[in-house]
Amino acid sequence: MFAGKAIRCECGYEVRASDEDDVVEEIRRHASEAHGITFSLELARKLARGTTQGAGDDGSIRKEMQ
Repeated sequence: MFAGKAIRCECGYEVRASDEDDVVEEIRRHASEAHGITFSLELARKLARGTTQGAGDDGSIRKEMQ
């Protein structure tokens, strides 16, 4: 499901991983380290799956989902 999937932050950083757990952890790490944002595990999982409004149609992650 996640093989080759890319999720982009609005800052240009791109998350790529082969499985959902790795994508979720990378989303959380990047948000925290680069933007000082703490995503819950649930929100990061929704972003990884593209099932929340924080994920744009192009796969980007928007900062307003703090």
